[in-house]
Amino acid sequence: MTRLGIVTGMQFEADILRAELAKAGSPDSVVVACAGPSYVSARRVAAELLDQGSEALLSFGIAGALIEGLKPGTLLISSQVVNWHLTIDTDQAWAARMTEGLGKTRFATEAGRLAHSDPPAVTPADKRALHIMTKALGVDMESYGVGEIARDRGVPFLTLRVVADGATRILPSSALAAANPDGTVDTVRALTELALHPWEFADMVRLGLQTSAARKTLRNLALLGAPRLFFV
Repeated sequence: MTRLGIVTGMQFEADILRAELAKAGSPDSVVVACAGPSYVSARRVAAELLDQGSEALLSFGIAGALIEGLKPGTLLISSQVVNWHLTIDTDQAWAARMTEGLGKTRFATEAGRLAHSDPPAVTPADKRALHIMTKALGVDMESYGVGEIARDRGVPFLTLRVVADGATRILPSSALAAANPDGTVDTVRALTELALHPWEFADMVRLGLQTSAARKTLRNLALLGAPRLFFV
């Protein structure tokens, strides 16, 4: 059976996967690694997973929406990952099996391009410009790096990214400051930054609600995919 390497950007994404894999009793067939929110780290971790024996790479976690109407909690299965004018194709046979395996779910699913941005796309203007340039539905910081390694090594590659922040919403500086390089979140730092920027309170509450919707889809996706090894 193909050994699957899964790369996440945030620790909570990896924790969701590991919990469901442990319940499914197949932890030796799938390896989950948190790279932190970084293109460079995602490349490094993806290469390490292949060196350790993985034969396919999956980028899993949250993403930002680039078009209006794409609601938090929506699953994006990308056909391509785009970095400016450079593109990396995902494995379409794998994507088709994934779509068929998911069947009728309780969460919305969209197929289309996923854009790369590192540093993150923060403002609605950033997201709008990125969509115009790439025609992508969503954006993340890690998938392009994982895809580069998969392409260079000749192994299957797919992304499963769930919308958290909407296209018309700004990412508060308090939230950005709380993200550690290893993918963990420093709550104390977030609260300190929020105290210095109290006008961000409403945006932080809204982001928390949106991320909660994304977490719910990630849990449901892990619950569906873990017993079937994400339909590899």
